[in-house]
Amino acid sequence: TEKDYVKDLGIVVEGFMKRIEEKGVPDDMKGKDKIVFGNIHQIYDWHKDFFVGELEKCLEDQEKLPGLFCKHERRLHMYVVYCQNKPKSEFIVAEYDSYFEGIQQDINSRLGISDFLIKPIQRITKYQLLLKDFLKYSAKAGLNCQDIERAVDLMSQVPKLCNDMMNLGRLQGFEVN
Repeated sequence: TEKDYVKDLGIVVEGFMKRIEEKGVPDDMKGKDKIVFGNIHQIYDWHKDFFVGELEKCLEDQEKLPGLFCKHERRLHMYVVYCQNKPKSEFIVAEYDSYFEGIQQDINSRLGISDFLIKPIQRITKYQLLLKDFLKYSAKAGLNCQDIERAVDLMSQVPKLCNDMMNLGRLQGFEVN
């Protein structure tokens, strides 16, 4: 599923974003296109160039899985940044719906931009579920689960932070840090 996820991120970066760059945006949308995509390019590059390969190595040696998540805790916080931007992104996509539908047709995508922009949020919660299952079966097998528990804890915190940031991004008129 990680390869499918990277492929979907690629449709956003190499499809939607590239086409928008070529085609240009309506005058009243200038600057807003950066808000639509947030840091999805960063997420895509990291998964494509690094994380998918590291996950594949875990197929051969499952004991590496929890450490992979713990080792890259700071990197995974790019999802928190992405989520902080998400409410503004949704608003802009809705505001320029017909423009984005045109881009979707231009790149022959069966899914709309909103369908792709939700995928990082869905993905970050899937890692949590993966690790919880890994913990459950490792505990049943009588293995030492300390590292797995730490990874589960971490990957429970990241989605919670993401959710908090999306809620924070929806606040309007609140002028306090």
